Amino acid sequence: MAQATAQLKDISGFMQYTRGGGTEIENPFEKPVVVPAMDNKGAAAHAWADARFAVDIMAEHALFFALLMPPEVAGPERTEAEGFNKTFAELYQQIDSSGPPQQNELKSFVGNITEKIKPFIEYKARLGEEQATGKLRSLVWPLFFEHTQHEAERWTRRLETLGGGESELDKDEVSTFWTNIMDEHCRFVAHLLDPDEFELIETAMSTSHVFRDLHNHGAITGAAVALAHEPSTVVGSLVENPETNAILSAAETLLDFTTKAARGIEAARIKSIIDPRLSDHVRRESLKFVDELKRAV
Repeated sequence: MAQATAQLKDISGFMQYTRGGGTEIENPFEKPVVVPAMDNKGAAAHAWADARFAVDIMAEHALFFALLMPPEVAGPERTEAEGFNKTFAELYQQIDSSGPPQQNELKSFVGNITEKIKPFIEYKARLGEEQATGKLRSLVWPLFFEHTQHEAERWTRRLETLGGGESELDKDEVSTFWTNIMDEHCRFVAHLLDPDEFELIETAMSTSHVFRDLHNHGAITGAAVALAHEPSTVVGSLVENPETNAILSAAETLLDFTTKAARGIEAARIKSIIDPRLSDHVRRESLKFVDELKRAV
C-alpha cells in the first residue's frame, strides 16, 4: 500500500494539504492530499490528482476488507482483497511517479484506471450481497461494501468526465455524493469506537444526523431540519447563512473532528478498534469534500 513520505514534493501547478497546514507530515500514518492549484483548470492535472487520490483509496478499501476477513471464514474473499490491494498499490506508484499525462494521453490514462476499478466494483457488489444474505460471514458490514462501491462508481464517473476534457465540478453532484458519504463515515466511526467512549459516540451519531438532513433536504431546508434535530451539533455559520455556508460549514467541522480523531487514535487517547490507517483515510476524504466544495460551481 502507498505510504506517506517524510517531506512533501514540490509539484508545479499543484498544492498539497497536510493535517497541520504546513510542510510537515505526521508520520507514520498521515498522507498528504495533492490537488491542482485553485487556478489550475487543466483536465489532465485534475485527472492525475483525482486518479492518484482514488487509486490510493481503492488500495486502502482492499486492505480494510482483508483485515476484516478472517481466513477461517472468508479465506478466498480475503485473498481476492489482497490481490486488489496489490493491484492498486502498484497502480498508485505508477501514477505518482509518472506525473500528469499529456493532453493526447488523457483518454488512455483514464481508461487504464477505470478498467482496473470496474472489477473491484463488481467484487464489492457481489460480496455486499453475500454478506447481507448470510452467504458470507466476514466482519465487513453490508453497508461498508455498499459505501465503498458507491465511492468506486463515483470516481469512475469523475475520471470519465475528466477524460472528456471537462474539469469543472458540479455543486449539486459534489454535495449529494459527499453528504451521504460523510453521514456513513460518522456512523462507521460510532460503531468502531470503544463502547465506553460515550461522548465521542454521541458526537459521531449527531454529526451523522446533520449530514443525513443536508443530504435529504438540501442546504437551506436541511440546515433548518438539522437545527431542529441536533441543535447542539449545528454550528453558528450554518444557521446564519445556510444557502452559502451550510454544507461547507458542516464539512469543515467534520474535517476538524476527523483530524483530531486520527491523532487521538494514533496516540491511543481514543479507545477504539479503528486502525490508524482507516482514521487517516476518513480524514482525507473529509478534506477532499471540503476542497471539492470550494471549487464547485
